[in-house]
Amino acid sequence: MKPFSAHRSQELLREELTPYKGRTAGSLRDMLGMLLAVVLAMTLRTPGIALSGALLLLMQRERPGLTFRVGLEIFIGSALAAAVTLTWVQLTDGSEVARFLGIMTIVFVAAFCMVTSTKPLFWTIFGFYGFVFMAFWDSHRSSDANVQACLYNLASFAIVLTSATVIEYLFGTRHPSKDLKEEFDRRFELLELYFTQLANGQTRGSSSKFEQTHHLLLQYVNGSEFRLHELYDKLRYSFDSQHAPIGVQFRIELMNRILQASSILGFSQQAQTGRVISSEQYQKLAAACRSILNKVSVPSEEMFDSNSSGSNLYLHLKQYSDVEQGILSVPEEEQQEINKAAVPLFHAGALASFDAITYALKLTLSAMTCYILYNAIAWPGILTCVVTVLFTGLSTTGAMKQKQLYRFTGAALGGCLGISAVSLFFPNMDSITSLVVLLAPVCFLSAWVMRSPRIGYVGVQIAFGFFLTALPGFGPATQIAPARDRVIGVALGILVMWVVFDQLWPTRSSDALLKTFERLRQVNLSLQQDVVTSAKLRELRTVVSEELAIVQQLDFAANFEIGRHRSREIVKSRKLIHSIEEEAHLFYQELFRRSIRSTQLTP
Repeated sequence: MKPFSAHRSQELLREELTPYKGRTAGSLRDMLGMLLAVVLAMTLRTPGIALSGALLLLMQRERPGLTFRVGLEIFIGSALAAAVTLTWVQLTDGSEVARFLGIMTIVFVAAFCMVTSTKPLFWTIFGFYGFVFMAFWDSHRSSDANVQACLYNLASFAIVLTSATVIEYLFGTRHPSKDLKEEFDRRFELLELYFTQLANGQTRGSSSKFEQTHHLLLQYVNGSEFRLHELYDKLRYSFDSQHAPIGVQFRIELMNRILQASSILGFSQQAQTGRVISSEQYQKLAAACRSILNKVSVPSEEMFDSNSSGSNLYLHLKQYSDVEQGILSVPEEEQQEINKAAVPLFHAGALASFDAITYALKLTLSAMTCYILYNAIAWPGILTCVVTVLFTGLSTTGAMKQKQLYRFTGAALGGCLGISAVSLFFPNMDSITSLVVLLAPVCFLSAWVMRSPRIGYVGVQIAFGFFLTALPGFGPATQIAPARDRVIGVALGILVMWVVFDQLWPTRSSDALLKTFERLRQVNLSLQQDVVTSAKLRELRTVVSEELAIVQQLDFAANFEIGRHRSREIVKSRKLIHSIEEEAHLFYQELFRRSIRSTQLTP
């Protein structure tokens, strides 16, 4: 991947904000959900909407059932945090020492469960609200006021959950399986045309039709993975999830790599690859895409040079075809049986993992250091330093820095928008209608950015920063200090985490990828046993899907590793990802072989 120069950064930003199918409609739904929640909260006089409003972006997945489930997961996490906080304060009489120990315990439990549980968002929200509710007692207000604040926060999020669910049921997509198939077919139709044009000698500057095809391909590269994952999430959580095809996660990752590698060929091929792909080879690539569209197996091919761009492309197309042919060869009843696997609450063997304990200790140390610092200087406005630790304390240093950059950028943009609204517009506003008109473009902007393939977290932070500045209560905001304090708090949290996560206990992206590769290799070794039950097959498939879900994130996060080791990390990560894909390919081949054999043995 190219280094992040100023020009490259602008290019990436333009790619991230490029429209793609479904982005405008989804952003409008998010905007309507947030506006409806604000209007209801203002009408019912329910405090806390500034904190709850932006959480709507965390639960939006463009599927009514999934939106409700994710929203309910967040609500239960916050309700559990409120129950634990109030119980702890009641038992300890709210003393400062007990409050410190309570926050430390909540953060440690939340951090440990974030990496060991299959519901990381639930535990992130539990840790976040547990800290926020416990910190209410630092203000030395009355107990009644603190309890009311906890309950009002729950009520405001209930309003957000209701608003998001209603909007999704009214306007959300209802045929995820059909949409997912169409999205895959549309990409392969474009690739077939693209390779055919290259085989005919068309290039940029020589053919306007090729330029149009290449431009469309680049659009798919920018939003392809995000859109496919959206549809996959819809299908998994739909009522007909038992009909979900096998290996979708793996095919999405392959599709993304095929699109990225293919788009490079549209530029100067000699400069990008160092080798020229012949016309005959382009025809073979086009034929492979045509075979996939016709549900025919892609044959093995010996005409490509080893490790060339054409060879890697054909290999990915062959792997995609093998998985799809495996799906077609497994009877529908067997596929439904495999899909019936219940997702366990915790990852296999995670509770005894030393890595999980180490991660929880690092996150707890960072959070409590921030907590002590902002209390020592008596500046409660920068408590966002602890929130920054909870939301950006990821397992690898690259992923952590990536999310911290997004959080700081979003907080700064949202704060600037909030300050502008308070300074320029609020003095001339006197109705909720004018408030809705002001909020609408900011909500749409946040939702649009949130739907970016990689920088989506910036959109969530824009909404947070704006709401906390512009919606402090039911009257017009008169203070701009919250925006300033929030940015300073985020910066302090990033500094503390850099010391703890990057200097004391670093975990690089390649380390996480190596462990993923080792786990997939262990899965394939398990399949070599003569007897593997259907339940075990379902369990192994769940493990593989979970591992593949984070591979692409770690791939991009490697670019945020800072220091002399950065280039080495990127190269090592690329090699490990290639090995992980090969292991996943072997797994699905064996999975389909065993499924077919078990079906044939059934009388």
